[in-house]
Parts: sequence; structure tokens; C-alpha cells
Amino acid sequence: MTSNKLTTVALLLFSCQQQLNVAQAFLPSWLPGVVPTSPDLNQYTAEVTSSTFDCRLNIGLPGHGAVFPINDFQFRLCRGAGTDEERVALPGSDGPRPHLSSGPHRISTLTEGSYISMDGAQVVPLMRGAWELIWRADSQCGFLICGFNLERDVRRNENGAVLPKGNIYVTFPVWTKNGLEDEQKIKKNVEAKYKQCENEVEDQLKKYNEESNLLKKAMHFRNAVQADVDKDNLSAHLREDVPNNDDVMEIGPCLQLVKTGTIWAKMGSFQSNTHTLLGSAVVRSSDGMPV
Repeated sequence: MTSNKLTTVALLLFSCQQQLNVAQAFLPSWLPGVVPTSPDLNQYTAEVTSSTFDCRLNIGLPGHGAVFPINDFQFRLCRGAGTDEERVALPGSDGPRPHLSSGPHRISTLTEGSYISMDGAQVVPLMRGAWELIWRADSQCGFLICGFNLERDVRRNENGAVLPKGNIYVTFPVWTKNGLEDEQKIKKNVEAKYKQCENEVEDQLKKYNEESNLLKKAMHFRNAVQADVDKDNLSAHLREDVPNNDDVMEIGPCLQLVKTGTIWAKMGSFQSNTHTLLGSAVVRSSDGMPV
């Protein structure tokens, strides 16, 4: 094959790839391959399997009435799915993007959670437990999702928060150790620059108030405005989603789990993005060790 023919073939292959990339931009995001899966998903799944957790479930939202805790809920992440009748549906495995999920696995309840009411200690029987790990390609963070079923509403008092019957989900972010370290460095640098801008605004405004010369006052005011603009631009990159070391715990050789997660409920199909936030979950110990 001549050099010209090789060049032509290469250009045709490049053109086809470009057209494929453009076409993918208009495809539904739930199609496999449009949002690719992490190649390390199987490894991460193996790392979290067999982990045990002791959780406190805080039912209710701050500022929306009383919050009541369900304590000492202990469970283990097991391997194997079981039948659909034995587990709840999961948003990844049974949702629009099953290729991003590890697939469903069983949860073994070790101790049922309980809360204190006027009638004493009350047990909360969360049944049909299942879990999955969701992880996209090129992402330093995935999500551990644990699902349970509750057969009756649970409330501590008549006017308090309610844990409604039906399927309940608890989601914890999971980071790779190296990825979290990299993001924390970026976060720290941005926070330092943000603080510098805050100090610059205060310094320039102080000089503005102390200055009597109109031209110098205008210069200090302009500098204060510019520093405030820089601060606003940095505020979008403060990365409040990146946890500190005190906020995470080791869950495998390469993984860190954020100890505070969200509790939510889903009515209807996972094809829609609507859900109800019910409260927060806090991991108090893992594998029998306080965290």
C-alpha cells in the first residue's frame, strides 16, 4: 500500500471516529458506552465486600421539625444477588444505567436498629437488604448504595419526622485513596487563594477608608472590587464535596468511604430523577472498630 493510500485510510478512520463522538453526544445517556464504566469496578467491589457497618440513621431534616435517631443498625455487605423477590430494586442495577453498577448483592442484617419512644425501645425491621457500587470511568469517586424495605411507617411521636414504609436507600460516597489525596491538594490550594482574596478585600477597604487623596481612594476601591471579583470566581471551585481526612474511613486497600451519607426514598420508576430526602446516615464503626 502506497504512502498516499495509508494517509487516506488514516483520515477516513479519524473522520469516522469524530462522527461517532458527535453522534454519541446526542444519544440517551443511559445507553451502555455513552457513560462508560470504571475499568476498576470489579476490583472496588471485591474490596468493599464483607465489610460490616454500625450505623446511626438520623430521620428528618434540620430546620424541618424534630430529628430522631435510629441507633445500632448493624449490617454486612455480602457477595451474591439472591432472587429479585429477596431484595429491593436498586437505582443502578434496576435503573437506566445498569452498566455502571457492580450488580446487586445481598445485605445481611446483624442487629436491627432501634429508637426510644414514650413506649420504650422500638425495633425498626429493615428487610430485603441489597447493595451495589456505582462507578463511572475517569472518576475518583463512586457511590455505595444500600437498599432496604420497610413494611410500616416509623415515627417517634405524632408530630415528628417519619420514616415512610416502602423502599429506603442509604448512599455513601466512596473515594480512591490517591484520587482523594489529589483532590484535597487542589481544594487546599483554592482555599488558600480564596483566603488571600478575602484578606485583600479587607486590606484595600481599610486603606480606602484611611486615605484622604481622592485618586488613591479610587485606586484602593478598584483593587477591593477586583479582589472581590476574584474571590467570587474562586468560590465555584472550593470543592465542598471533597471530604477532609476526618470525614472518611478506610474500606479497602485502595478505597475511603465518607462516613456520613444520605437516606432517601424513591417512588415509582428509576427512569425519573425525583426522590425524597429523608435524613442522614452516620457510620459509627466498621468491622467492629470505631471510626
